[in-house]
Amino acid sequence: MKNKFVLLSLLIHVCGFSQVRSFTLESTASFELKSLTFKTVTGTMGNPTGFATYDDGILVAIQGCLDANTVDTGSKGRDESLRVEKEFFNTAKTPLVCFKASSVIFVGKSSGLTTYKLAGNLTLRGLSKPLQLELVEQNNGLLKGTFTIDRELWGLGEGYPNFTISQNIEVQVDIHLQ
Repeated sequence: MKNKFVLLSLLIHVCGFSQVRSFTLESTASFELKSLTFKTVTGTMGNPTGFATYDDGILVAIQGCLDANTVDTGSKGRDESLRVEKEFFNTAKTPLVCFKASSVIFVGKSSGLTTYKLAGNLTLRGLSKPLQLELVEQNNGLLKGTFTIDRELWGLGEGYPNFTISQNIEVQVDIHLQ
């Protein structure tokens, strides 16, 4: 009986320090790519869902999704093509872009910023591929990270040459936590 009490106390102690924080609606991803080698196209995607789990104030897990129907590049025609065409997001079939970390490594704290290295899978157009990124957390519950998507790995813009749409898409995520 004493061993069961000790085990129960240990579980309560460990679970007592976990905190799950949801993404707020202010969370977004912004992206930038070259088009026709000289023009830069920028855009955003939003309507987030997701959460981050902390143990003793340190991030230990994170996963979230954005709605590809919210893609906004400032051009209605381009946005509609990105949403509808099968070579792009094809939101009727695959409306979400999701990331789930399989590992979160605490790097350190410095000047009020906490750095983490994440490895996980990005699911885009229904295809999951490994992705690594670094997240920096500010004291106010904002996580910022950047990574590069090789569009050919996900078949994004398939059939469009790199001259028309650059192969690499630079992405920045701003995750606001409640």
